[in-house]
Amino acid sequence: MKPTIKIFGILLILAGVSLIFVPEIIFDFLDSNKEEFWVYIVAIVVRLVLGAILILSAKQSRHPLAIKIIGGMFVLAALIFLFMGQQNLQEFIATVLTVFTPYAPFVGLVSIAFGSFFIYSFSGRIRKK
Repeated sequence: MKPTIKIFGILLILAGVSLIFVPEIIFDFLDSNKEEFWVYIVAIVVRLVLGAILILSAKQSRHPLAIKIIGGMFVLAALIFLFMGQQNLQEFIATVLTVFTPYAPFVGLVSIAFGSFFIYSFSGRIRKK
């Protein structure tokens, strides 16, 4: 499960770099696909799977409590998306795109920080105390 989390961290870093230098790639993609049913399904499934992986792998990380909390937030977000429905998720995505477009470089830095945190948390050996 560690490699999956590291790959997710790398993807977050790449998304962050994209948001800093060419945010149109991500924002245009989301804007043009927000009404597709597969976006709704992927938003739920990816959060559920990554949340479960983070929760189950937390003990193998350098910061188990933080990883468990983040994993729980992923699962909670997936459940919220599930119960809010596709139409409300589309409206949410439209709102987020409008609000965050001017702050794309900052959002990119946050994405890079989270990706780096995931890679760091699951790299190297954990010393038993």
